[in-house]
Amino acid sequence: ESEKNLHKWNNEVDVIVIGSGFAGLATAISAREVGASVMVLEKQNHCGGNSLFSDGVLAIVNPNFQGENGLVDSPDLLMQDMLSAGRGYCDEKLVNILANQANEVFQWLVEDIGCCFQDRVDKFGGHSMPRSYTPCDDSGKGIIKPMLAKFKSLDGKIKPNTSFREFLTNEKNEITGVVIQSVQQKSTLSLEYIKVRKGVVLATGGFSGDISFRIKYDRRLNAEVDHTNIPNTTAQGMLQAVALDAQTVNLNYIQLAPWTSPDEKSYGTAPIFASYAVFQYGFMVDVATGKRFVNELADRKTCTDAMFELSQPSVGIADAQGVELAGKSIKSALRRGVVKKFETLETLAEAYNIPVKTLCETLLEYNTYVETQCDVALGKPILEGSKPLKPPFYGVRLYPKVHHTMGGLKINADAQVLNSKEKPIKGLYAAGEVTGGVHGACRLSTLAITDCLVFGRIAGRNVAKQ
Repeated sequence: ESEKNLHKWNNEVDVIVIGSGFAGLATAISAREVGASVMVLEKQNHCGGNSLFSDGVLAIVNPNFQGENGLVDSPDLLMQDMLSAGRGYCDEKLVNILANQANEVFQWLVEDIGCCFQDRVDKFGGHSMPRSYTPCDDSGKGIIKPMLAKFKSLDGKIKPNTSFREFLTNEKNEITGVVIQSVQQKSTLSLEYIKVRKGVVLATGGFSGDISFRIKYDRRLNAEVDHTNIPNTTAQGMLQAVALDAQTVNLNYIQLAPWTSPDEKSYGTAPIFASYAVFQYGFMVDVATGKRFVNELADRKTCTDAMFELSQPSVGIADAQGVELAGKSIKSALRRGVVKKFETLETLAEAYNIPVKTLCETLLEYNTYVETQCDVALGKPILEGSKPLKPPFYGVRLYPKVHHTMGGLKINADAQVLNSKEKPIKGLYAAGEVTGGVHGACRLSTLAITDCLVFGRIAGRNVAKQ
């Protein structure tokens, strides 16, 4: 072994998983089920990372439920939607795997992990079909908690408050272990050396909160632009792999969320109202003109690029019927004053400083599109159950925030991390948002969780076979 490995190992385990979100726990459970001993490292004091605070919605092709609702979907159609949103930058092999294994992952969540999903299927921007499923408690907790319970029932080990410092390798650049440190301890004496017998899986998430790193790839994303992630979402884990000659792809594709509000920090309360009521059953206008400027159900890149071109935040508008059709509570957004209620369109226009006359024309025009089931102006699909908008109205100010990083480590179909010569780095795997290639230039809504779970399971099974 190399010079820096001439130290005492503090511990030894088959597999180390770095990160305890959807990808990390899917990896850990799958490796443990194949019989490998597994240790999960988590730098927060609790498990789940960003996954815990997500809304937990995942897109899959489920012939049973969709079929009962008269929807004819297929893995091929999902694949086409992903490739089209990805603008030609997706790795087709990986997209194919995701599209074809998504339903199996969903069955696994329900039957093996014990997750509960609502009896509804939703259609989001860029998807040609309703195919997104929501946990019963409307949150990522509904998936993370049962996964944690499952992993613990398999005698898996989790070390919270533990920071991953670096990989240890032998002279062939094969992974032999990791250096870790307790988050509370800052002295070099507190470093621990863990030997791995099979391999390490990086499931450290994206770098949305890493301002100095993200700005290298998109000049617009300075400190003024907020992000929706928890603090400490950085590129650190990925960069440790890059130091071993790991290859990265698509780092310049950083996704912004179109349904966030500048009137609150981080993810906030606006997204539920904006994505379920405004984008589906209402519309969004440019404050300066009072006119619509984008198909509200286009993919995220199309929406946010259009929003960035305006001189100020835009305003999303829905009515009481749209909120009812959305089937989601907007109480906390109203309580915080992020979403506001108006008895007339005129008072809404006045509150947001929108020209009243054009806003009234925009509403009349949009209502004819709803009645004729055809948006001739911007091509938005008019969803089933949509009704012409009438008072009372609800409004929200919207401005993009950094949400997801499509780029990351390059992996193959076995979730092995590839080096600059396209060869796997022995003992190194990755899954979830730390990887790149699955989504290309633009990830479709609700496919992040599917991605984490599909490739987490693949990584877990393969690393355990080493």
